[in-house]
Amino acid sequence: MVEQSTLLLRATIMEGIVLTIVTFVVTMLYIRYFRRRKSAALSLAVAFTFWDLANISLFICRLLEYLKEIGEIVSEIGFSDLGINLGYGFSAISNVFIFLFVAIVFSQSPMFRRTGMLMPLIFGALNGITVGMIIGSTTNSWPTPTYDLMPTIYHLVLTLISFSTLIGFTIRPLKFASLKWERAGFRFIIASGVFGILIYISFVIDLLLGTSFLNVWGHGYTMFFFFAYVLAILMCSSAYLGYVMPNFVRKWYKDDVEEESTF
Repeated sequence: MVEQSTLLLRATIMEGIVLTIVTFVVTMLYIRYFRRRKSAALSLAVAFTFWDLANISLFICRLLEYLKEIGEIVSEIGFSDLGINLGYGFSAISNVFIFLFVAIVFSQSPMFRRTGMLMPLIFGALNGITVGMIIGSTTNSWPTPTYDLMPTIYHLVLTLISFSTLIGFTIRPLKFASLKWERAGFRFIIASGVFGILIYISFVIDLLLGTSFLNVWGHGYTMFFFFAYVLAILMCSSAYLGYVMPNFVRKWYKDDVEEESTF
């Protein structure tokens, strides 16, 4: 059986890799915004910023937990679960800005034309409940915070809504896109949404397999935990290719590389 310290080290390394990639994508999104000054680009950059903050929290807390496990530091705080709680909190805020991004880009669709910013506000309030549940589970069990199944599933449902909205609204322009690079960009965006959903499904499965009534692998760190981070790398890579569409990718597609993007 793999020692806990080894599992923690592997998790820390995976989270460090994902953190590096997400930070790169966030930087490129802000560069894109400052070049074009579009509100959609800003909302997307902010969404990934909060996702980056989630990864920073996970990486730092997992590293602290590893150092505690090998005896380098002494603390009663459960750093791993604290990092997960912080990560879910920042991820919930990220969901709001992804939904806002969709509302801005597709503001002329019947759904958003009739309701304006009402839908993003409602969705923001629902994600606020996630943050509230996480704060409660953290403070009530301090210094050993726990991340419970119900907030995890609730967050999964809202994440499904957020990314499914992104995917659903992107499918229609994909059908009508005439340029090859545009079609490729929309496909990458859809792929990033699919990978985003699968990330949280994998985390829920990891949590389920570690609960007392299943107890397949013990408390977390199953294959699904590490698979989620592979999916995170794929999501960020797809997001970079779809939203930023660097020139080296556009050159793979020959027609009208200079035409302005929607974002």
